[in-house]
Amino acid sequence: MKDKSSTPTSSYRHLAIVLDGSLIARFFLLLQQGVAIRRRVGCSIDAFLRQELGAAPDTIEKIQSIMLDGRPVDDIGSSLIHDGSVLALSAAMPGLVGATMRRGGAYSAFRSAITYHETGNACMPGEGWVSIKIFNLLMAELGPGLLRKGIFVNASALTEYLNSRSREFRQGCSITLDGKPIDITTFEGNTVLAGEERVFLTVVRSSVSA
Repeated sequence: MKDKSSTPTSSYRHLAIVLDGSLIARFFLLLQQGVAIRRRVGCSIDAFLRQELGAAPDTIEKIQSIMLDGRPVDDIGSSLIHDGSVLALSAAMPGLVGATMRRGGAYSAFRSAITYHETGNACMPGEGWVSIKIFNLLMAELGPGLLRKGIFVNASALTEYLNSRSREFRQGCSITLDGKPIDITTFEGNTVLAGEERVFLTVVRSSVSA
């Protein structure tokens, strides 16, 4: 198995998809299920959102629930992103659960025992792996930028997804694998990415639909 802490991204197969802008949202489901990205780590969540995910100030304001390594976060300025961190982002959720998980909210004291607190020494800045999940309306705000820069996804899950969508993507979609054009129907055989654990995926809007 590859050492994910040191393997360069260039060692992964690159699947590049160019499609009509109306189809971009079809890939947001992958972000909800969870993907990996290779970014600068050793910085606060606030800096990571702004500098590595390209989140605008108004988008950050909409991020009401943040989970870092399974723990809710209140202070995005002091909580640090480490190599191997798992980050989940959500806009406001309904009900008491949503109110309790809201960062800095009136009910945050009820979950003080599980709230994330930075411990130990600050990690050294550098490039690392971050697993990320994005939910509800944040997918539309952060999704296109993430997909454009590239995400790492499970190869078999991506093959299954593209296979299920092959008829829908036959129009207004072009695909290359490692720079060589392939047809969407190739994924119906479930062999094009056979033997791969993870693939680097980029999805961009075609210039025709811009």
